[in-house]
Amino acid sequence: MRTTMPSDDPLSYQRLGERVAELRAQGICPTCHDLATGELFGVQSGILDDDRFRVALEQHPRARGHTIIIYKPHRDDFTELTPDETSALFGLATRVANALKQALGAEKVYLVTMCDGTPNHLHLQLLPRLPGEPIGSRRFVAPRGVLEDGERLATAIRAALEQGAS
Repeated sequence: MRTTMPSDDPLSYQRLGERVAELRAQGICPTCHDLATGELFGVQSGILDDDRFRVALEQHPRARGHTIIIYKPHRDDFTELTPDETSALFGLATRVANALKQALGAEKVYLVTMCDGTPNHLHLQLLPRLPGEPIGSRRFVAPRGVLEDGERLATAIRAALEQGAS
């Protein structure tokens, strides 16, 4: 998973962190800013993008298939969701997790939300565990890599999602 960053890649991970800190210091939600401008993450390996959700592969993944689900309306964390919003978000997370299992052969998909910082924007992280990988939460803090074969991987996940992976 670790390679050199392509020259057309969006902000380097270090520069990304600096820019996010700048935006937060100004009281600007980095996720809302990126949804409006595309400045931070650029073109992503997208899986789904509609009025309420953006699902894409993490550009600096902790595991192969590390996927981010963004709920587009601004919410600081999941406790601010209405019951209908909760159902829609976690229903989508379940469908995407099943698509990850099908497309990657994952044995398990961990769901994480770490809504820290001010301002923050609710997003879910899905981290697949592939056959032979150790069980446990160490992957939540594993070193970040660089996304490889993002479009091919996103296409496979999208196809599994469209097939109604179960």
